[in-house]
Amino acid sequence: MHYDVLVIGAGPGGVECSRILGRNGKKVGLVEYRQIGGTCLNRGCIPAKTMLYSAEMFRHAKRLHEFGIDLKDVAPVLDFPKMIAKRQEVMDKLRNGYQRVTQNDKVKFIEGFAKFIDQNTIEVDGQRYTADKFVLATGANSRKFPGFRDGDKRFLISDNIFEMTQMPESILIVGGGPVGVEFATFFHEFGVKVTIVDLADNFLNFYDADLGKYLISQYGKAGIDIHLETVIDSIKDLDSSKLEFNLKNGKKVEADCVLSAIGVIPNLEYLSALNLEIIRGRVKVNDDLKTNLEHIYAIGDVIGLSGSAYGAEREGLFVAHEILGEYADFYKVDYEFFPDPVFCHPEVGTVGLSEQEVIEKGIEYVKAKAFYLANGKALLKGSASGFVKIIANKKTGEILGCHIIGNSATELMHMMTIPVMYRMKISDLRRQVFGHPVVSEVLKDAITACYLELQKC
Repeated sequence: MHYDVLVIGAGPGGVECSRILGRNGKKVGLVEYRQIGGTCLNRGCIPAKTMLYSAEMFRHAKRLHEFGIDLKDVAPVLDFPKMIAKRQEVMDKLRNGYQRVTQNDKVKFIEGFAKFIDQNTIEVDGQRYTADKFVLATGANSRKFPGFRDGDKRFLISDNIFEMTQMPESILIVGGGPVGVEFATFFHEFGVKVTIVDLADNFLNFYDADLGKYLISQYGKAGIDIHLETVIDSIKDLDSSKLEFNLKNGKKVEADCVLSAIGVIPNLEYLSALNLEIIRGRVKVNDDLKTNLEHIYAIGDVIGLSGSAYGAEREGLFVAHEILGEYADFYKVDYEFFPDPVFCHPEVGTVGLSEQEVIEKGIEYVKAKAFYLANGKALLKGSASGFVKIIANKKTGEILGCHIIGNSATELMHMMTIPVMYRMKISDLRRQVFGHPVVSEVLKDAITACYLELQKC
């Protein structure tokens, strides 16, 4: 069977791309060997954030007495099966939604594992399909640290961590990136002893350094054990359930299980028949997200430019319009302006250049911080840890980046995305009026502080 476009991979990027093409008259096939929604919906963002919201509710429940609500010595207790049932309910609804909208947009869902036979042909479970154009959107699998034991249920990645049926007493997390710190928050809220090990000297190593440093201080105060600039040297079974980890720094850590959260490896095994250019394990693309084969595009984790589900979705949007030959320039992907949320506690939200990146670019800059401690809404909610950091061009006053750690950071960052994208000046934002009392006033305070720094120049 022949298609105008075959999209391989039904994650957010593949679904978005195929839907736009389908509703605009293209004959589109969407190939997926697992469930529609990809890693994000089935083994990543959605199940993780559902569980993190349960953890947030649990945290609030434990503090009700601080706000004058007395449960008469009744303490909240985790019902693990109910939490899992809620997670499944959310996933099922979203998956059904994906299936419905792709059908409505006349996308043909092809179930099975695709493998290229030649540049214009794939085979799916013995059936061959051809197309004028292809979009590679097959995502990635979790990277495993050296010594990881496949088949041992105590060794966890995103594929099997959601298969847990009960909470462990202790866990070691390898990696202080977004996935690692989010799961650290989740387990810690429910009383699990959490240890984090990372080769880097900071958390969230690709973000502004001040965010990771602050998160480390907060996790340390909360009782999370942190070992930086080290790795696991060896692993020993203490008994059928407990593991002992010997670290390069000489420390020993005991834990019931271990999570590998050190990034991902793109799924490229189905491409062996093609002569695609691969750079550092990822498919190389040009500015139009085309591979070295003119009719084949690639998006998402296989190219590794955004590292996020919403980034893959935006890339899928762009590629669809590139194929259609309309509005593509409007949707051109500029990764510098991508907002990045991390759903740890306190939350992290960031957009634009970090201080390190500004220095590397040789830009003269000013920076300023405003702290949640001075925010009335954050104080009355009992959530006044964190800060907003704004970086501006010293000569022009243009906003270069905004980095937030604290209450509602994953929402507040979007207020700064347009200003960063359109190179607005700090003086422009000074004109904005904020309501009161609202958490977003912390942005107003940071804008004011940065404006005053510019006035000194």
